[in-house]
Amino acid sequence: MLAAGSAQAADGLVKATSPSGTSSAFNAIATFNYGNQKARLEAAGQTTLQGGNPGNGWWGASDGSGGPLRSWEVIWNSSTGSVTFHVYAGSDYTGLAMTMSSTPSFAPGETLVGLDIGARLSSATQGVTLGNVEFNGGSGFVSVPTANASYSGDAWFNNYHALIGAPTSFTLRGTAQFTSGSVAGDGMR
Repeated sequence: MLAAGSAQAADGLVKATSPSGTSSAFNAIATFNYGNQKARLEAAGQTTLQGGNPGNGWWGASDGSGGPLRSWEVIWNSSTGSVTFHVYAGSDYTGLAMTMSSTPSFAPGETLVGLDIGARLSSATQGVTLGNVEFNGGSGFVSVPTANASYSGDAWFNNYHALIGAPTSFTLRGTAQFTSGSVAGDGMR
């Protein structure tokens, strides 16, 4: 989310109402597409990056039976204004399977003020669980339990969290599991 910000250093996240007049700086998305790319990074003003195809069924079978627990990281570098998205084969940030980086375009006066840690699903039969979400603004990882959630159905699910302080470099990480799915659903952003 982009808006005007303050000068205090980012040291955490707090669940909040998304400020009006904000726009998206980037979307880090794990995609259930069966047979296609399994993740992507969308950054404002940039070409969408595809994370790779580690194999059919990587997020789970397309029969709705659920899938493996995978881990992910979103890393914001405030000195370069870039975001990096890692997706791991393991649930413990091991087995790097996909990585991509981009530098979103900011309009004059805009800054990063928060993160919407939700889901967008495209079918009533899809479901995803985000868990073990943690934030590190430079002082070590801190749990963000209000970002842990299970989503299902054909909808966009917003779960906005405001940065406490200005956007210094940080890492947001957690796990994702598609609990049900079809061949064309997006699961996390």
